[in-house]
Amino acid sequence: MVDEVNNCILVNAPAGSGKTTRIKAMLKQSMTHNPKDNILCITYTNRAANELSKDIKSQNVFIGTIHSFLHDFMKRYFAHQDILDLYFETFGQAIRERINNPEADEHITESNEKYKEKYGSLSYETVKKNIKTLSYNETPFSSLYYGRLSHDDLIRFSKYVADTFPIIKKRISSKYQHIYIDEYQDTTADVLHMFYESVVGTNTRLYLFGDRMQQIYKNYDGSFEDKFTLFDTSEALDTNYRSVPKIVNLLNRIYNDAKYDQDSSEEMKQVCTSFHPRIIICDNVEDKLSEIKEDDPDALVLYLLNKERFTAIGCRDLYQAFNSMDKYAYSKTYNAVDVLVSEYPDNPDPLIKLLYLITDMYCDYQNSQYGLIIQKLRSHKVLFNKDSWYITSHSDKKKLHDILNKMFSILTDKEKTIADLLTALKDTLLIQTDYLRGIFEDTDYSQVLNVPINEILIMFGYLKEPNISTQHGVKGESHDSVIFIADDSTRNPVVHMYRFFEMWGQLDISLNTFQQFYYSYVRELADLQNTIGSKINDLRQETFMVNKKFIVKKAISMEQKFEQNPFFSFLCAEKYKRFLDRPGVTRAKDCFKENTVYGVLSAYKLFYVGCSRARKNLTILIYHSKLKGDIESQKRKFAALGFSVS
Repeated sequence: MVDEVNNCILVNAPAGSGKTTRIKAMLKQSMTHNPKDNILCITYTNRAANELSKDIKSQNVFIGTIHSFLHDFMKRYFAHQDILDLYFETFGQAIRERINNPEADEHITESNEKYKEKYGSLSYETVKKNIKTLSYNETPFSSLYYGRLSHDDLIRFSKYVADTFPIIKKRISSKYQHIYIDEYQDTTADVLHMFYESVVGTNTRLYLFGDRMQQIYKNYDGSFEDKFTLFDTSEALDTNYRSVPKIVNLLNRIYNDAKYDQDSSEEMKQVCTSFHPRIIICDNVEDKLSEIKEDDPDALVLYLLNKERFTAIGCRDLYQAFNSMDKYAYSKTYNAVDVLVSEYPDNPDPLIKLLYLITDMYCDYQNSQYGLIIQKLRSHKVLFNKDSWYITSHSDKKKLHDILNKMFSILTDKEKTIADLLTALKDTLLIQTDYLRGIFEDTDYSQVLNVPINEILIMFGYLKEPNISTQHGVKGESHDSVIFIADDSTRNPVVHMYRFFEMWGQLDISLNTFQQFYYSYVRELADLQNTIGSKINDLRQETFMVNKKFIVKKAISMEQKFEQNPFFSFLCAEKYKRFLDRPGVTRAKDCFKENTVYGVLSAYKLFYVGCSRARKNLTILIYHSKLKGDIESQKRKFAALGFSVS
């Protein structure tokens, strides 16, 4: 089996290890030594793709996101009848439901009427007849009547196509001699499986770069774990170019796995710090923060509670509206912070992507850079109607100028809301009808539409020069001084920081052992939910009673399976005992709660990520009143890690 996967290499790249520089050097080396080879490099964001693409000039190298690659590679197959048949096999039921519109949704009704206006009628057979090819919609929405696939559907459907027609996997390995996947820890298992199955047993080399401690999205579900064990892991990036030795040593002890230890670069070994990495346990964190900021006003403050962060920025209503949306709740791929702090090229939310792009155009307008506005209109054809960017006469320019004036006057009016701007965009026909319709049809946006549009301007300005952040939102950033506010969160991201501290004071924790337990545990929960046909949180008295025998049996089985596991014993055992002593629906929900484990695991990762952002000076502020259990053992643990504790 080892021979079968000797072309699959996993490169651990912890914080500050120069991962981008290393990948770029390997790309250039391959181009120099094997100039005829084709190279594929998959990045997590467009920004990362742009950074890697600098100074890489070759027709044989493709650098881009998984969506841009699949769009480019799969489009040659998307007009094939077998693929179209697979499309209707996959999405046929959803298409029929949309045509029938049983809930009489007014936006779907409007969409159906527009289809009838264009094609004369609307039926399942009409849709089948009119779709000649499939395409990538470049949005979170699929336009199923037109064969346009959303971000997630493009990945899922491409994987299904490749599994159904294995020749496609063979063509991937035949075309590319080197495949690099950046940030593999945030890559979906579907993508990992597709590339692994494409290259295994071939001469194509597959490289995965990343750091599982810095996994900040729930894209990956743990179903590729057995394959990871088959990868060559002998290569690692073990120099930290970001932080001073005291912080690097601290990070090594937090990671607690010798094979991932780093050493500081020679340059950082010469840097002087203002103080030793410190943990301050205090009764009033806010007063202590103000005191520290007086001495170091440029320090980056990392909040976990995003409400406090966005209130400080001036965008509380905007954050609360997105934080209340179901699509950004716990267990979803993205949360409200991901949406609000991502610049528009990589923003996962279609509304914020549009609003940030318009705000960026407003900045160009203020600077009289009209050419840049036209350029942005042309490069975002999926958003803007052709009439807005196809300028052939003076009257076209005047028409666009009038539209921009109207749009920007609303954007800068403190009395106007997001809904006011969207209505104006609809009236001016600036935006593609399908794009706006997808937003208006999404009832999740109801609260967002009432947010003052001025908060978009404030948020956009903040993104240009942030000095307030969260542990969850700083991956890849670094600052001379970091102040980390340790706190809990019950919403996405779910973080049980103080429960983690309590466990850390008693147990030896490493990422590998803790994460393997988590994936094993959630597989058991998934098996339970699949068997009873319901999520645990959705259990009601009647469904519990119908499934009580199996649920109790499953609890006993899991208790026996994990009885020797220290994480289960600390986090879960008491809940299982309570449930089995007196089984009931409320105790079942508490017993089988994934967050019991996930909240502590995410706290562990975020603690590491927050600490890793500091170049020189690191301060952790802990609420004394929130510490649980044996506080002295926790202080000893902090000291053993390398903190001064006061």
